[in-house]
Amino acid sequence: MTQARVVLVRVRNPLNIGAAARAMANFGLSDLVAVEPYGPSWRAARSAVGAQDLLRNARLSTLPKAVADCHLVLGTSSASRRELQQPLIPLPGLTEFLKERLPSGGRLAVLFGSEKIGLRNEDFQYCHALLNIPTQERTPSMNLGQAVAVAAYELARAGLGKAVRDPGYAAPEGAQIEGLVSGSMEALRRVGYWRHMPDSVRAEKLRRAFLRWKLTKGDASLVGAYLKRANSR
Repeated sequence: MTQARVVLVRVRNPLNIGAAARAMANFGLSDLVAVEPYGPSWRAARSAVGAQDLLRNARLSTLPKAVADCHLVLGTSSASRRELQQPLIPLPGLTEFLKERLPSGGRLAVLFGSEKIGLRNEDFQYCHALLNIPTQERTPSMNLGQAVAVAAYELARAGLGKAVRDPGYAAPEGAQIEGLVSGSMEALRRVGYWRHMPDSVRAEKLRRAFLRWKLTKGDASLVGAYLKRANSR
């Protein structure tokens, strides 16, 4: 069965957190992870009417750990963020995108950013694509709870409680991608390539490339084994 996870990143408003949790419960989603939430707001939100169990069972994590077991990661973005490098998927096209990119039994994570600034550029480097909720140009931003609600509805409509068509490959999980990034970083250090580039920039470039290449789990295992052998010499 395909599963969907909602990841709230650096959220601060307890009313919005509660509304997001209730929206998840409305549409049958139960996997919630919070990344660096504002502590007092998170504790206050856990008393949200109709979603106490979901919030009590939610995990606190870092972003890399939150997506480590996911096969596909989508960030949410307004239409004004088209300068970012990932494909932009309009919400009405989500079902077809998932049919092509998410194998049966895979796990999807959808990231939502803080109420004030949304997701940061460093958050987007973990995303395969960006999910855009079409809004009017004059008022593009949405309340966090509302954004989660419309996305959760679309995920339910896409049938994430049911198996989607298997495109014939199993995608690597986030942890496997991170293994390729660290192995590639070591290999590049050994040959002196990108010596004058900061490690954080080098890692981001590699991560984006591996996500863009649509590797299968078998591909990732093969590349990982090669890197391990090369780095042991």
